[in-house]
Amino acid sequence: MDITPHISDLAASRDQVHNLMAETTTVACFGSRALLSLFVCAAPVPQSVVAAVTTEAEGLDRVKQHRPVFLFATEQLESGNGLSLVRHAHREHPELRTLLILQSASAQLLQDALEAGCNGVVVESHLAQGAMVDAIRAVVGGGIYADRLGVEALRATRRGEGPEPLEALSAREHDVLKWLTRGYTNKEMAEALNVSAETIKTHISNILGKLQARDRTHAAVIGLRLGLVTVD
Repeated sequence: MDITPHISDLAASRDQVHNLMAETTTVACFGSRALLSLFVCAAPVPQSVVAAVTTEAEGLDRVKQHRPVFLFATEQLESGNGLSLVRHAHREHPELRTLLILQSASAQLLQDALEAGCNGVVVESHLAQGAMVDAIRAVVGGGIYADRLGVEALRATRRGEGPEPLEALSAREHDVLKWLTRGYTNKEMAEALNVSAETIKTHISNILGKLQARDRTHAAVIGLRLGLVTVD
């Protein structure tokens, strides 16, 4: 694959990722030592990476030790696998935000990953096309990231199932749910929609109530599963 046309976009995305990860702590667990080394060296905020390992057991140990905000994992590891790591890490640290990088766009793997609680699932071949920035934004911001195939997989899981919405969302609440799903902050949504942050806060409160959602992430999952949010 020739990613030359994407070089300028990838370079520009570095600053975006820097801002998104500036206040987080991250454990990276990649099966490739070369990729892991490059990730640590090129990380926009290197100090945010508190551990870099290549096996499932090491990854889980570091999650227990550091209780990070964020876990990056690849599907293939030197020992164990990323999906199992995500599943066990969520049990150990329920507030953990996870992003799993898959080698191929397998519907079953996507479904299994989302069922395990992954907040974001990215296929490796999409990383050079800007998917990583979108995924990090969504996951760090409390949203959920999945491409079209991922959304189809999500709808095949039981994740986000529950009572039917109490009331239909208004047009503006649909807009807010879309931005919320992508991980935008209240301030960013207010600027995008040209309203006050307090208005956004009210819209989010209404969305949670109407969807009977526990929090922003749950609302995002429900929105994607019910087709209230479309994937561009």
